[in-house]
Amino acid sequence: MIRQLLYKWFRLDPPHCETCEVLRVQLEKSERERVDLLHRLINKEEKPEPPVEMGDMQPVKPQYIPWRIKQQMLEAEDRRRAEILKNREKEIDDLEKELKIGG
Repeated sequence: MIRQLLYKWFRLDPPHCETCEVLRVQLEKSERERVDLLHRLINKEEKPEPPVEMGDMQPVKPQYIPWRIKQQMLEAEDRRRAEILKNREKEIDDLEKELKIGG
């Protein structure tokens, strides 16, 4: 009782425990979220959101790829690169023959 009188006379804030502060912060956060949700609901009626296009979505791929599948992918990529290089060499040879360069 004396403590309360001293706080009142000297206009001091009573000490707060950590639990009270955590609860106060959580309550303030909850109130802000509630107000934000209310504003969103009110504004949602005024302007509709554009529909999501299904063409832009990509399937979720697993992060782990087994070694056998990874090996097959690398081999297929190497075959494509080799084919591209072979086609380039053939194009260069044809071009040299056309321009009569080299032997």
